Amino acid sequence: MKLQFNKYLCSSVVLFFLSFSSFAQEEHKQKEEHKQKEEHDEQKEPGWELITSGLFIYTPESGDVDPAIEIHLTYWTNHKWAFGAGYSMVFEKEGETGHELTGLVSYRPSKFLTVNVGPSFSIPNSHKDLEVSAYTEGEFAFDVGSVHMGPTVGALVGEEFRFFGGWHFSYEF
Repeated sequence: MKLQFNKYLCSSVVLFFLSFSSFAQEEHKQKEEHKQKEEHDEQKEPGWELITSGLFIYTPESGDVDPAIEIHLTYWTNHKWAFGAGYSMVFEKEGETGHELTGLVSYRPSKFLTVNVGPSFSIPNSHKDLEVSAYTEGEFAFDVGSVHMGPTVGALVGEEFRFFGGWHFSYEF
C-alpha cells in the first residue's frame, strides 16, 4: 500500500509540474504574440507624409532673424526610413523673399523623433547667388488625433551658418 501511494504521489507531482510548465509556456507565447502585435501596430506602414512648419532662421554672422514657412513631402518606405523633398520660403529683412529646395532623407530612431538630412539649394535672386548647404533637422512629434505636431530645430551649413527652429504639423496619408 505504501508503494502504491508513493507511485500515485510521484505520478501526481510529475503531472502537476508538466501541466504547470505547459500552462507557463502557453502564457509566455500569448504575451510574445501580444507584444509583437503592439510593435507591429506602432510601426509606420509605407506611405506619404505632408509636413508644414513655421520657422525662425537665425544667421549668427549678421545677427538676422528671418521668419520662414517650410513644406516637406516624404514617402516612408518602412517605419524607419523616408525620402522626399522640401521647399522653404524665407521672408528676409531686405524685403526680399528667398526660396530654398531641399532633398531629404528621413530617419525615425524613435516614435517621437525624426531626423532629416540632405542638400539644400538656395535659389538665386536679385541680391544673392545660388548657395548649396547641408541641411539637418530634428522633429519632435506628438500625436493629436490623426495629426502629429511638435517643435523642430535644425541647421544649414554652407557659405553662411544658419540655425532654425519652430513648430511643425504633419499628416500621413
